[in-house]
Amino acid sequence: MMLEIKNLQKIYPNGTHALKGISVNIKQGEFLVVIGLSGSGKSTFLRCINRLHEPTSGSICFNGRDVTHCSSTELREYRKNIGMVFQHFNLIKRRSVLDNVISGRLASIPVWNSLIGNFSQELKNEALANLDIVGLAEKAFVRADTLSGGQQQRVAIARTLMQHPQIILADEPVASLDPATSHSVMQYLERINQERGTTIICNLHFLSLVRQYATRVIALKAGELVFEGVPHEIDRAWFTRIYGEDAVEVEVE
Repeated sequence: MMLEIKNLQKIYPNGTHALKGISVNIKQGEFLVVIGLSGSGKSTFLRCINRLHEPTSGSICFNGRDVTHCSSTELREYRKNIGMVFQHFNLIKRRSVLDNVISGRLASIPVWNSLIGNFSQELKNEALANLDIVGLAEKAFVRADTLSGGQQQRVAIARTLMQHPQIILADEPVASLDPATSHSVMQYLERINQERGTTIICNLHFLSLVRQYATRVIALKAGELVFEGVPHEIDRAWFTRIYGEDAVEVEVE
């Protein structure tokens, strides 16, 4: 098991109980999708996994090692294995696409070199190879702000690949994109999962995307785990239980 999460609780200082005893095991190479209404705890769940948010209680084990209560040095080592893709692309708009991708390795680049863009040819070649994986090698030398939203999200994925992550956490990566572009971004995540064996944990809203790309699904509702299974098991009864009686499923074509 790559990740073993046991009885994960998160209570924010304002009293919000965001996660209520979540337990789930995640295997290496899975494409796990997390679903649920806004406010159900999906983003908190991802942020607790990479320890951007400190769990209130419970445990997270990565490859058999407890990373819930580890030293700052151990936490830095753990985070090197975790890539993060956000809803908002967080690119440096006035820098080139190539520079943005290389920024995924800033932790191992001397500060002065990163400020003046003095990168080794080896690093540039790796960034170009990662851009090729997401179909954007030809855009390497244009400014990031000239790209469409979907292209910018693919740059963000290529940037994440520079970490050589064992896990990619994708927090609503297509929420701000149109349907056609959403499929494009999801297809590249799927390719990375299948060709590299990278474990993907992805928050999504649309069940049509879940059914097409997920190998397994968990659903959160008000901070509780209410479903765990494979996509085709989410029938109308489960949809209603997860999203409510008045919810209507919207397809992404």
